[in-house]
Amino acid sequence: MTADALRRTIQGIEEAGSADRPRLPLGIPGIDRALPGGGLRLGGIHEVVGDESATGFCAALLARVGGAEAGSNTPAEGATPRGAFRRSALLWLARGDDLYPPGLVRYGIGPGQLLVVSGLRRADDMLWAMEEALRCRAVSGVVAEIGQIGLAAGRRLMLAAEGTGVLGLVLSRRDRGRG
Repeated sequence: MTADALRRTIQGIEEAGSADRPRLPLGIPGIDRALPGGGLRLGGIHEVVGDESATGFCAALLARVGGAEAGSNTPAEGATPRGAFRRSALLWLARGDDLYPPGLVRYGIGPGQLLVVSGLRRADDMLWAMEEALRCRAVSGVVAEIGQIGLAAGRRLMLAAEGTGVLGLVLSRRDRGRG
């Protein structure tokens, strides 16, 4: 089997059962073309790994899923299908207290949209809170600063997100200079 054939096979497996799920385009044509279905699958869990810029990337994704303008209840521009976003509450599960919510307004997240839960130090508490948030139909997106998660926990989160269409982001921050 060639590398291209293997890629197509893997893509087919990844897309099985998710072709009808709405997608969140990133708004960058080159990246959107490379993503299966043209964007991040709503009702899915996506891992974001990086330094402090990963936090900003997650904030930008939350703004897109929650609405293009601060305080908006409208779908993110380019969302497929139109009207897929019927809610705008956003949740950020923070490990520490270094997230500055007023700064997220610059990304388009309205102060009334975002609920920040900080100080969740135990992974089990973070996973429980994320799973419950993913099951809530009033929520558009959840970011959890969990780091790496196991297969069983990942599967539970995926099933919770699939049931409601909520976008789940698992944020793993890596300090610069560390491998």
